Formats: sequence, C-alpha cells, structure tokens
Amino acid sequence: MKERKDNNRGFSLFSVLIAVSFVAILGMLILYIALANFNMKVTDLKGKDSFYTAERALEEIRTGLQEDVGEAMSTAYTKVLEDYDKDSNTQDATMDAQRQSQFETLFLDELVKRVGNNGSKKQYSLDKLIDYVDLLKDSSVFDAKKESLVITNPSDSAGAEMSVIRSTGTSNTKSGILLKNLKVIYVDPKGHAAIIETDIRLGVPAVQFPTPSTLPDLMNMIVVADGGIVCEGNAESESTIQGSIYAGLLPKSKAEETETAQGELSTQSIHVKNNASLKINSGDKVVCAGEINIGNGSSFASATGVNLWAKGLNVDSGKEISLEGTTYFADDLTISGKNNNVRLAGNYYGFGSEKSALNENCLFKNIYSGIGDDAENTGNTAAQKSADLSSAIVINGKNTTLDLSGLQKLMLAGKNYIASSKVTGKQVNKNDIMTGESITVKGTQLAYLLPAELLGTGEQSYQNPMDVATFQEKFAGVSQTGNIAVKMDTPVAAWGGKTLRDLGVDVEKPVQTVFYNEPGGANYVYFYLNFTNETNAAAFLQNYLAVNPDAKANVDKYLSFYFGGENSGITVKDVDSYLRYVTGGNVLSYDGKTDTSSLQAATDTDPADDSKLVQEQIGYQNSWYALNRKMISSYDLLNTAVVEGQDAAGNNITHNETESSRSVYDNLVNEKKLVEFVKNNVKDGTLKYEFTADEEDGGLKAIMYHNGGNSVISDGTNVQRTGTALEITSDLAEKLRLVVCTGDVVIKQNVSFKGIIMTKGTLTLEEGASLESSPMEAAKVFQSQINKTNETNTDIVKAQDFFWDGDKYVLGNAVVSGSGNDQNSSDSYSTADYVSYENWKKE
Repeated sequence: MKERKDNNRGFSLFSVLIAVSFVAILGMLILYIALANFNMKVTDLKGKDSFYTAERALEEIRTGLQEDVGEAMSTAYTKVLEDYDKDSNTQDATMDAQRQSQFETLFLDELVKRVGNNGSKKQYSLDKLIDYVDLLKDSSVFDAKKESLVITNPSDSAGAEMSVIRSTGTSNTKSGILLKNLKVIYVDPKGHAAIIETDIRLGVPAVQFPTPSTLPDLMNMIVVADGGIVCEGNAESESTIQGSIYAGLLPKSKAEETETAQGELSTQSIHVKNNASLKINSGDKVVCAGEINIGNGSSFASATGVNLWAKGLNVDSGKEISLEGTTYFADDLTISGKNNNVRLAGNYYGFGSEKSALNENCLFKNIYSGIGDDAENTGNTAAQKSADLSSAIVINGKNTTLDLSGLQKLMLAGKNYIASSKVTGKQVNKNDIMTGESITVKGTQLAYLLPAELLGTGEQSYQNPMDVATFQEKFAGVSQTGNIAVKMDTPVAAWGGKTLRDLGVDVEKPVQTVFYNEPGGANYVYFYLNFTNETNAAAFLQNYLAVNPDAKANVDKYLSFYFGGENSGITVKDVDSYLRYVTGGNVLSYDGKTDTSSLQAATDTDPADDSKLVQEQIGYQNSWYALNRKMISSYDLLNTAVVEGQDAAGNNITHNETESSRSVYDNLVNEKKLVEFVKNNVKDGTLKYEFTADEEDGGLKAIMYHNGGNSVISDGTNVQRTGTALEITSDLAEKLRLVVCTGDVVIKQNVSFKGIIMTKGTLTLEEGASLESSPMEAAKVFQSQINKTNETNTDIVKAQDFFWDGDKYVLGNAVVSGSGNDQNSSDSYSTADYVSYENWKKE
C-alpha cells in the first residue's frame, strides 16, 4: 500500500495573507487614529486660537474700563480734598468714614457718566465698550472680510443692563457698578467659533485720605524763619530749596534795604534781591506770612508738587518767574517794571475776596488789624482796603509775557482796584476804586473815567481830569470823597446809548474822585465811576468794548504800545480747556503777534454756587491762618491750652496756639527753655551751645544759639542776646543737621545745608546756597542726648526738649501728616484690582 503525504503549502500562504492583512489593517487603524488625533489637535488649536482672540477683545474692554475707573477715582479724590476741612472738628474715625462715603458717591456718579448709556444708571453704553476694542481697528491683525468679531448681549437677556450698588459706609466687595450680559463672539476664516459670556464688576477703591495731625511734618521741614528769608546772588548763581519752609515778615530794613526803625516790619516774607535767583524744587508746605518780592533781573520758581501759600507776589522787572505747583495767594500777583516773563502752571488759587474775608467765620480779620473798618471815619491807619482783600493779577510794566496756558485749575476770587489810596501828596485818597477785571493791564482803567460831559448839571464845560484849583472852584464845598453833581440820565454814545443810571453805579454817590500829583508839582483830580457791586463793574467793560468799536481799537492800540513785541502778551486758554475756571471779574488777554486783545467774561454763578464758592474761599483763608500759626492746615487742630508749666500755686501756665500774636516759631520752639539751657551751660558768654551726636548716629551736630531779642527766663532773669548772626560755612554744614536760635542765620556762598533751621530772626541765603531736608539724619539729632557730662543720668536733655511736644515728632509723624516726601506711605493703587469678571462662561 502506497504511503500518503499531506501538503500544507496552501495553508501557509493563507496564513501569510491573513497576517499581512491584519498588519495592514492595524497600520491603517493606527494611521487613522493618528490622523484623527492630529485633526482633533488642529481643531483644538484653532478653537483655542479663536478663544484667545475673543478673550483679547474682552481684555481690551477691561483695559478701557480700568482707565474709566482711574479717571473717576482721580476726579472724586480731588473733589473730596477740595472740601477736606469739612467737619474737621469731628473724630478722625468719623471723618474718615465721611470722606470715604463722599468719595464713593462722587466716584460712582462720575463712573455712571462715563459708562452709562447717555448717563443712564440702568443701562451701560455697549457702543462705548465696543470702541475700546483696538482689534477691530487694526487691519493688519483682524480681516473683517474673512473673520468675524461680534460684541453684543445674549438674545434672552435684558440687554445692556447695569446696576449701581452703593454701600452704607466704607466700600465693600459688592459696592460699585455691575455691567451685565456682555457677550463676545469670534469666528475665524475656517469657521471655528468661540463665545464668551460674562458680567464685569467695577469696584469702589478703598482710598486712604491723609489723617490730620496736631503736629507739623517737622522732619521734612527745612526752615522756620520768623523774620523772613532774603536771597542774595547774581546772574550766574541759583539758590535752591527742597523741603517745607515757613517765612514770617521781614524787617523793613531788610525788605527795602534801607535804614528803618528797629522792629518795624514790612509786608514781605521772601525778598529775592536784584539779579538773584531762587528755585523751590520741592515742598509739601511752603508758607509765607506776607508777600514774595522779586527784584530787578531776578528769577523765582516753584516746581511741580510744591504747595506755595503767600499773601501775594510782586515782580519788579524780573527775569523769569515760574509757578508750576499749586499756588495759593490771598492777594495779588503784581507784575511791574519791564521785560518780565511770568509762567503759571499746575493750579492757581487766588482765594481773596471781600465776601469771604469779611465773613464772620473767616479768620482773615485776625491776621490784619482794622479789617473792614472805614478808615475815613475811624482814623484807623491800619484799616485794610478792599484791594488788600481781593486776589487778582495786574500788569503794571511794559514788554511783559504772562502765560496761563499751563494751568489746569484757575481761581481768581477778586478784582483789580485802582490803588488811589497809595498815591502820596497833599491830597489823600481814602478809598481804592473797584474795576471789573480779575486779570488786567494798567491803563485799561481809563475806560472807567466818567465822560466829561456828564460832570455838573448845567451847560458849563468840564474836563476829566481837571486841575485841583479848578475842582475847588467848580465844586466848592464838596469834600474829596463827597457827592459830585452829575447828569444821571444823559445817554452816552460810547456806552451804546446807556446812561449812568443804566450802568448800575451808586445813585447816591455815582462818582469817586482820585487826586494825583504829577511831576513838577501839578495836582489833578480824576473822576471815576463808582459801581454798587462787582457784577455791575464787570458788566460795564464787557459792554463798553462790545458796543464801541473805536474803544476796542484804542485799547488794542494802547496795549500794542504797552507790550511792545510779538513775543509779549497775556496767554489764556479757552474757558472749557481748564479743569476748573473761576474768576470774580473779567479776564483780559492779548496776542502780541496780532496786536489784538480779548475779554473773557467773569464766571457767572447762581446764588447757591456763589455761596459754596465763598465757603471754599473761607476754607482757604482759614487754612492760611492755621499754617501761619503752626504749619498745619486745619485751625481746629490747633491747641488752645498748651501747658508751659505751673505757677507757685500749682496752677497750669498755658498759651493758646490760635492767637494771631503767636507765630510758627512760638508754637514750635520752647524759647524760654532754650535760652535758659544755653545761659546755664555756656560759660564763655557766646550763648552758643554746640553738641555732637554719638558716632553710631553719624557724629551729626546741632547748635542752640541765643542771638536774637532779649528773653526773660523762668527765674526772672533778662538774658541779653549777642546779636551776632550765625554763619553756616561749608565745613560747619558737613555735619550740622539742626539749628535752633533766636536771631539771624546766614547760609554762606555755595554752601549746601541739609537739616532743620528754626530761627526767630531772618535767614539769608548767599549766592548759590541751597537748603535740603534730611528727615532721617534730622531725626537722629533731634533725639540725641546733648548734655554728655551728666554722669548721674538725671535731667537728661535732648534737642527735642526745646520743642513743644517734641517727644511726639519722631513717632512716625511724617507718615501721619501725609507728606509727599514720605517714602513709606502707601498711596498707589492698581485700577486692575477694581475691574473684574463675574459669571464667566465660554462655548
């Protein structure tokens, strides 16, 4: 039988085919999965790209809203600070709550104006939010033909709904504005879409307002000079100041540089001598009891950030005058002489006005004796004239440039006066004459002269002015300030046919006389219009120039001669260009290039607004009064009963910081204790005590010196002064950080002094001298023990002991007082913290 063999070759082929097919299918499956995964990732990436584009649009909206929050915050904060002294007699915690509540109200109101739909409190402006999206405006990034970006509200929502949430006290996480139902849809060129829905909350910043302190920021202060400051120099040098200063009134001998009776005071606080230059680079409080006087060829500047308080500023043919910080003047900025270049920037508050100065709540009358008195009837030669109470700007010199275009806020509460009371001669003018301008030029006063044809009642001819002999003949029996016969109802063509009665002059006394003494001995009398109030005075010149083209042409012609060049003139912005613009009178401007003038009308306020304005001005005047007492801006924080010691019966001996007779030096320095210490510890007769701090405190020095007026100490001894000025040289200034003396101090040429100077006398800066605050080093000297020979550690004396409440100054008072120089104060805010998303959804 034949053996049979099986053949398996066909099965092997089949197995191979199956294996190959399986591998192929597996490979294809892997490729498919990989491709699907790749496509999914591509799709995801495109989806993410679409989402990021939509999110970018939303972030641009958020950024725009952050700017709105910042602007609203700035506006509200500024308004609160403008009313900062409100209810200042309440407790600090209550004051903080009131100010935070006021800030929140102002902040939300301002924010509603910015984001509300036409000011609506219930709907926000979707168009405004869309306008924030720069992506829609950038064609290099966004192609509107290929892709789509839509910012809208969900169809099932209430639209651009907005809710304003106010807190009952300080701000919380829920107070603010909620913008609801914002929807952003983006579709890329491939059709990939991203949708984001969200609400946006605009929160209320919990701002910190400076806490009032009963103590000034002494460590950041450089100078208290009760006898004023004199700056010497030449065109090649400049003296500089960095830090807070106080300058009292200069003796007349130093202000006028003439020999006068000892002790007789001037109206000046800072006198920049001829060709000298003084620049105040920084200073939270730069306070002058009187005026700043700038000599011939001299320069004066206060930089951005400087808060300058003074009675006023007089420029006599100066070179460059620049006020770039915040300036507060109780009286006038007067520009005299020739070739002055004056620039105002920052904020300018001329806060003096009769309405506020004579108000019963105003402390102004405590500064100047006889305020409001009738000098003619009382015989009070110290009586203040209306012109002394009224803040204005007047140009009395030729070729002047006055530039107000850099100002953000301008207040000129008063008007200019024809200062007839200052004219000397045989005849005495009792009263100044009010005009209607807050900014004007000498000579425009001619418009206020009474037309000669209105003098008298008959046909007799008169002249205005006329010589005094003719006046005495034609108006026999009429006193210099008495009633002059005039034609009240005669139309005047130059006034557009108006009569005297139409102008609003005083019917009982329509004319005021002014006597002038011309060179050569000739005496003339001028007749000026006497208006019943400021409003009528301001309206007169507006009407006079508007209806009388010849008068306007004559004024322009006069001013072209007066200014004398295309680079001179008065530059004033349009009213709407200022953040704030308040003038009690008209504002005259002049363009030297076109030889034309213009007159902006006085600010027109209703009685309610005028009342608020007067209260604001009273606040400034009272702050100036307080600053002149102790370098703090709130009168209510002055101490009415500072304990000096006890009498034999054990009763407290006190003094009152609010009294007008007390100066900053008196309220800061315990002069009696200082003089007594110097007398008992200086045996060489110099009455100058010097000490050096420990090496661990840098070996810094202080000087206590009795070189001023005689002083009676506690045992009744009258300690005679030396009368020798303290001269600070470069060698002495290297380590000297504190000077307390009763007489004059001189900073020598090109010497840089860092520290504190407290003097009851006058401080003189020689050419190139500089002053700079040095808070840390001054604090070290202030606390140092100065009687090193005291081995028993009894009656230890420190520099701070010669100051009232001296032990409290170095306890962080610089932080409490809100000094702009304090590096540790936290006064910065991130607006991003107050714009956040809520109810975020994405598809």
